[in-house]
Amino acid sequence: MIRYNQFDFTLDKFQQLCMSLDENNYSSLTMEEYLTTNSLPEKYIMMRHDIDRNPSKALETARIEQEYDIKATYYFRTVNDNLFCPEIISEVNEMGHEIGYHYEVLNECKGNYEDAIKLFEKNLKKFNDLGNVKTVCMHGQPLSKYDNRDIWKKYDYRAFGVIGEAYLSIDDSVNYLCDTGRNWNFDHCLRDYIPNKKESIHVNSTDDLIELVESGDISNFYLLTHPERWSANGFEWVLFYSKDIVINLGKRVLRVARTW
Repeated sequence: MIRYNQFDFTLDKFQQLCMSLDENNYSSLTMEEYLTTNSLPEKYIMMRHDIDRNPSKALETARIEQEYDIKATYYFRTVNDNLFCPEIISEVNEMGHEIGYHYEVLNECKGNYEDAIKLFEKNLKKFNDLGNVKTVCMHGQPLSKYDNRDIWKKYDYRAFGVIGEAYLSIDDSVNYLCDTGRNWNFDHCLRDYIPNKKESIHVNSTDDLIELVESGDISNFYLLTHPERWSANGFEWVLFYSKDIVINLGKRVLRVARTW
């Protein structure tokens, strides 16, 4: 019988990853710290979490990270009250993690740039009422024809007190990996990538990632996770696994359609 804790993308597995990073002496950096430090540590981890769904799951990963002295960056959406939860956002911030805005304004405004930047400013204020937000991150919206990052081709986020964007402000030297599509190898990424950056490392499972951490061969990691993907029990694992299968199939169809 296969036990739950042998599966990938569980909170047990996430804890193993955090433990490995701690035991192998990786310093943690928030996105703001990465952008403002004068000298990066010899070995560092930037842990970023995009809260696409179910903000309560952010508390689970945030508590695990706190146990291992990992400071992460959490980006929350604002499209409805179920996703923008001031109590949860404040609790994550009080643990020492960075909070930021997971913006999707071009998609919300159907490509109208003037309306989109006004909405961005309005929503950013909601976050600044909870904490001093210094970085933001676009929400991918793979089914939308709009890439929300494109708003910065016309406007400058620095005009709003923001110092960086989680995709656009990253140096090419970082080793970026994301759990999009329920693996770490970018097979199901349509927008969760750093523009013009080539994949520097390639792993499939979280066990592979842990082995890479323990090998000592990589000096830095920039890891994107979606906490709603990391299950707390067998029921959640089956539910989240099924959702990812459906979403990945839809992305595959969309990728083919865009080539026609």
